Amino acid sequence: MTLLGRLRLILGVTIALFAIAAGYISYMVVERQQGLREAARYNVAWATSQALSEFISFEQRVAAHGVPGSGVDTDHVQLRLDILFNRATILRGGDVAMMIASEPEQEATLQAFEALLAEIEPLVAQLDRPGVAVDLLQRLAPMENRLKYLAASANQFGGAQVADDQRTLLELHWIFSGLALGLIVCGVILIGLLVAQNRVIARAHAALGLMTDDLRVAKEQAEFASEAKSRFLAHMSHELRTPLNAIVGFSGMIADEALGAVGQAKYREYARDIFRSGTHMTDLINDILTMAKLEAGHFEIEPQPLNLRHHVDSTLSIFLGTEMARGSEVGIDANGDWPRLRADERAIRQMLLNLLSNAIKFSNPGAPIRISSRQTEAGELVLTVADRGVGMTRDQADQAVKPFRQIDDRLARKYEGTGLGLSIVKGLIERHGGRLLIDSEPNVGSRISLVFPKDAVLPLSLVRVA
Repeated sequence: MTLLGRLRLILGVTIALFAIAAGYISYMVVERQQGLREAARYNVAWATSQALSEFISFEQRVAAHGVPGSGVDTDHVQLRLDILFNRATILRGGDVAMMIASEPEQEATLQAFEALLAEIEPLVAQLDRPGVAVDLLQRLAPMENRLKYLAASANQFGGAQVADDQRTLLELHWIFSGLALGLIVCGVILIGLLVAQNRVIARAHAALGLMTDDLRVAKEQAEFASEAKSRFLAHMSHELRTPLNAIVGFSGMIADEALGAVGQAKYREYARDIFRSGTHMTDLINDILTMAKLEAGHFEIEPQPLNLRHHVDSTLSIFLGTEMARGSEVGIDANGDWPRLRADERAIRQMLLNLLSNAIKFSNPGAPIRISSRQTEAGELVLTVADRGVGMTRDQADQAVKPFRQIDDRLARKYEGTGLGLSIVKGLIERHGGRLLIDSEPNVGSRISLVFPKDAVLPLSLVRVA
């Protein structure tokens, strides 16, 4: 890392720490301000003074009860008692609870207050009886002084609490000011670094412009070379196929003795070898030509409605007539989905032949091979060729679909071919808007599927018209 980069990293970390600290301080300030607002409305002194005031009011209602013209009846007294119960509940919460918890004698006062309320509650209901009011006032008299002492202590506690909060707010203010100053300093340094970096970027941009021009020229040269390669492959493929057709044709006639007996049996064997080699070379040239067209984007398909099952049957018949398929067990799943399909007939046949050739090539003699077709819930059609051959790992499958790649050199020596089979199949199915799926496991076998899009599957109405 360059010095500029290290400085930026240090500044970035510093600013982040400042920002976190400033955020925390801001949170603390807001919390303290909220505490002060709550203390201003519901502070300790207010709660205890209200309890004392309501207690005195309750004593006055009890004393006035029964006095002619006072207008105080039992319901009035009961209402004041209910208010006292409410005040006792308030004293058990908030900052009052903190104050009481810090002073054990105030806890005793509150407990005595709660006990007194519970004690006088049944007496309030009997106020109309003679002597009950006097008895009630005698029970209340000692508690008034204790509540006054509680209110005085609460007033002192609340004042100290507000003073502490104000002092804390002042300290937080100075800390926040220091953090703000630190952020300003870091910001100035960061701006300086950004200016320096912009100059470096400007120089790099100029160099990048020159490099881009060089790359553009190199890209044009590579595209020209690639196009020339494709033209060369296409031209040479056509040029090679002309003499190869003659070689394959005449060697086949000689091997079959079409114009009469050859003479020595050894010559017929040589002719068959020439025929097989020529056929194999023709297949290789056709694969190279197809791959060149696919890479250049010049391979055109002509989709048309076709009966998939009929097309698979005819392709399988062609394949079983080849020498490599002799003695092979290849079956078709008759219970699958075999709709009509809009696809290129020639491309479908080539994909199937390539997949069947691979299945035979990488399977033991006589191992069963199955062709199946099913339609997914999404409407796609999956045409699968399954074998019980050597199989592949996931990495090997990824390599197998690349042009001129085989799984490894040992397979390249054991199984002839250029490694274009699966790459051609992949290119052809993608030209149909579909995709190639490979589900394979070493020493178990492979399931290679052609997935056609939903649009390629003809609906029933179109099937009937066709």
